[in-house]
Amino acid sequence: MIEFQNVSLMYNQHRVLDEISFCMDFSEKIAILGGSGEGKTTILKLMLGLIHPDSGRILINNQDITVLPEPALRDLRIYFSIVFQEGALFDSLSVGENVAFYLRERGEFSESDIEKTVRTFLRKVGIEEAIDLMPEELSGGMQRRVAIARSLAAHQPKMMLYDEPTTGLDPITGDTICALMNELSAGAPQQRSGLAIVTHDVPAAASVAERFLYLRQGAIFFDGTLEALKNTDDPGLRKFIEDILI
Repeated sequence: MIEFQNVSLMYNQHRVLDEISFCMDFSEKIAILGGSGEGKTTILKLMLGLIHPDSGRILINNQDITVLPEPALRDLRIYFSIVFQEGALFDSLSVGENVAFYLRERGEFSESDIEKTVRTFLRKVGIEEAIDLMPEELSGGMQRRVAIARSLAAHQPKMMLYDEPTTGLDPITGDTICALMNELSAGAPQQRSGLAIVTHDVPAAASVAERFLYLRQGAIFFDGTLEALKNTDDPGLRKFIEDILI
């Protein structure tokens, strides 16, 4: 369980989050929507303990991470895997070396086991043939797939976090990434890894999420299902989601 309790945060005298409160299960499939600067990615960073709120509490399995030292935060971060916008691959490493990076950092595996694991996860995301290529040789969609494989290889998360995973991709490639996200979070809630997607791409969010949070002026303006989202009578929110109302 992840719980935000009256969380507030300011950047440069601008209140990004204003006493927001919500909770989510690790198995949920959630989209965090909102305009630029509304704090969507900030919520992911807070969830991981990468930044701390000015006030309020953030609980992961009933532990308040806002007061934990870094070693304890690292132990809690294993619940999550995050795929950053643009993939954030290491430019100087091949695809295989990128996926193997955290496995080698842990120092627990033989090179043969690492290669087997790397190939398994590259095969899972459909690009095993790219194992020896460099990031600059890949399309944007392939880079996102490598980033997903790297996240999965590091550990088996309870929840996948995606920061603008379809930004800059053509519609067909974006659909492919969404299909992969659905595949990785498939199954009954009791067995699956959940996902939280931060995005401006409302159709992409609608294709993968079951619950939607919409941020406006530092607050959670909407929290509900896709059906409820489509039936909103708020003009501003209807304008934001117009691509799925057609």
